[in-house]
Order: sequence, then C-alpha cells, then structure tokens
Amino acid sequence: MTVDAEETVRVEVRVMFGDNVIGSGGDTAVRRIVLRKDGTDTLLAVKGKIAAAFGGAVVPEHLLLFFGPNARRVGSQYVGDPAGEDATLCLADFSALAWLARFPQWRLGVRMLPEAPPPPGVAEHRAAALAEKKDPEKAVQEARAKGEIPTIMELPAPWGPKPYVKDPNSGFSPAKYPADSSPLLYASTAAA
Repeated sequence: MTVDAEETVRVEVRVMFGDNVIGSGGDTAVRRIVLRKDGTDTLLAVKGKIAAAFGGAVVPEHLLLFFGPNARRVGSQYVGDPAGEDATLCLADFSALAWLARFPQWRLGVRMLPEAPPPPGVAEHRAAALAEKKDPEKAVQEARAKGEIPTIMELPAPWGPKPYVKDPNSGFSPAKYPADSSPLLYASTAAA
C-alpha cells in the first residue's frame, strides 16, 4: 500500500540509554522517520521504522517506545510482555502525533525493553532472605516447596507455560473512558 507524501509526517526519534541520550553531542542520537499523519501506523511498524533508521542492529520487538515530557511508555513494557499489543495498537490510540504536533520540541523516544520482572512472590522472598542474611535462592526454593509462591509450571507467560489471560480491568494502554466522558464537558461544568 502506497501512502502519498502529503499524508505523512516526519517525526524525530531520540534513542535513550538509561536516563542518558546515546551519543555525546549533536544529533547523533536523533533520527527522523516517516509516519502516516492519521496515526494508523501500529506500534510494531513504528518500532520497525526506528530500528531501520538506526541501522537495523536491534530487533523491533525489543524496543520500548515513549513520548512526551514525562516519557509516557506505550506498548510492551518488558521483553516478552504478554499484555503488549504492539501489532494491534496504533499511534492514534495514544494521540501521540497530535501531541508531537502541538509541542514540536517533544520527540518520540526509544530505549531497549527491560527484562521481565521476577515471577510473583519471588522478589519479596529474596528481599526478606537478604534482610535476614540468608541465601535468597534457597529461600525462593523453600517458599515454592511450601506452596507460598507458585511454581514456574503454574505461572502464565512470560514466566511459565500457562497462557496469559488479560485482566479486563487493566487499561493502561490506551486509557478507556466512558463514551459520554469528555474533559471539556467537566471543565465547562466546573467553570459554571
């Protein structure tokens, strides 16, 4: 499918490593990519364009995309994130291009996705063991043996073999508001 030039927009992307921009100066960490103005590029397609713009040395699925002054993360939050819907969510779902047009000093940002968090209960038992000056791995094994934390075989992706079931109440990306909800409605009501 071909997209006309007037239906596209050039967007700057900045690569981050930790809290620092990669590169020592200039625009070494900034590239420009071409996206559809209507925001119908999927997050995975955007990540693919970013990976290509930076030489294709990274896998698009391993990129964390964010934008805005508070670095709003969009899409997958960690490697193997079963809740990540990068292939179906579009930039328009987050109004990203509208915000970038409104604030031209903002850029899309990208960094590598972090590893998956530890399985449920593991971090707590490790921290408790370390506080008590015990072996954290042994504490986790003992907790699994006692049934205090689930075994790997009982866990869903990304930790175990069970299928991931999305929580219907989780809606961090994108936010879901009631059909009759509008910030403008509330602003005009409050002012009256």
